[in-house]
Amino acid sequence: MTRDAFITDVFYNASTPAQKEKAYNELIKKWPVKNFKEEPLTYDYVLANLAQSFANEGNAPKAVYYLGELNERFWRGNGYIPVGQILLSAGDTTTAAPLLKTAMDDSYYYLTLPENQKDNKARFAAMGYASSMSAYVNILVAQKKYAEALNYIENALKAAPEQADGLAMVYYKSLMGTGRKLEAYNILTKLYAKGQFAVENDLKKLYTELNGSVQGYENFNASLKIELTQNIRNHIKEMATFKPAPNFELLNLKGEKVSLASLKGKVVVLDFWATWCQPCIRSFPGMKAAQDSYADDKDVQFLFMNTWERDKNYKENVISFITKNKYPFEVLYDDQKDPQTGEVMAAKFGVKGIPAKFIIDKEGNIRYFLTGSTPNVDYIKLEMKELIEAAKKPYKG
Repeated sequence: MTRDAFITDVFYNASTPAQKEKAYNELIKKWPVKNFKEEPLTYDYVLANLAQSFANEGNAPKAVYYLGELNERFWRGNGYIPVGQILLSAGDTTTAAPLLKTAMDDSYYYLTLPENQKDNKARFAAMGYASSMSAYVNILVAQKKYAEALNYIENALKAAPEQADGLAMVYYKSLMGTGRKLEAYNILTKLYAKGQFAVENDLKKLYTELNGSVQGYENFNASLKIELTQNIRNHIKEMATFKPAPNFELLNLKGEKVSLASLKGKVVVLDFWATWCQPCIRSFPGMKAAQDSYADDKDVQFLFMNTWERDKNYKENVISFITKNKYPFEVLYDDQKDPQTGEVMAAKFGVKGIPAKFIIDKEGNIRYFLTGSTPNVDYIKLEMKELIEAAKKPYKG
């Protein structure tokens, strides 16, 4: 057995942290890292997976130990952040905070390098800054260390202003904690105008406080929603297309066949995703909200096309993920390869990256294609509504 086969078939298919640890020790004994100096990331992927397994089990010391064995500084945030977030969810702030701070500091180092010193590794590492910094700063806010949190946030926005959306909510909390209410209000207004309606109570309260009364708030609120709807409509024009959708017949989680042809007469929403794809998963609460809003509409069908899975036991992983999160999704396994081309349906639809969503009209034509992801539930719900309602109407060219 080759090293890569051992990693795939033995290590990744081990079902417990103890089994994974045993497989890892066998791996480095048979194929030491020093013999593969050009491939340190292969071992880092294994170490990160092992650390996450121990973190999920509640064994923080083992998780931290294996994170400490990571080889590549530019990549280690990808190991530190998931483990830190697992430990945070379990209430272990003491262990999580240093991990997230290390990941943040590493990313910031690469982010602030002079452009002529940034290689692909540096650019990759810099991409993790928003997520690591947001997680760490949220700890500071929870500890009411608002001034310290603001210092990190404002330095980040100077170095990478494109990170503003991802940091907006924690920025708002930090500003409120330091009494900078007008700036906090401006951030809330922007969030609400982008569809984050969960902030409405805070926005109304701050509006009333700053204006001395609630008078005018309803008109102000309505204007923000009108602006958002128009922005979404303008945006979906860029996603418009018109071409026949490839037909398919795939199995769902129950082993039943589902074909696109059988859904003619319905608007179909296809969402290509994978269990390892974090951008896919972070959009699922929004997709659930969108699907729920059409629960009584028999002319609309959502299908979640599970594709590009890497693990041998991917079907069990998919069922476990959907069941654990209680998603009421109709999931289809996109694992049937075309005998002529070897392509799965993702390829036939022209998918280059996931998540990828297609809106198919009642005649079986693709009307809209969109990529990318947001965790914003309200925005996704509104966007899906505009796309679906537009696809219900006859195509006008």
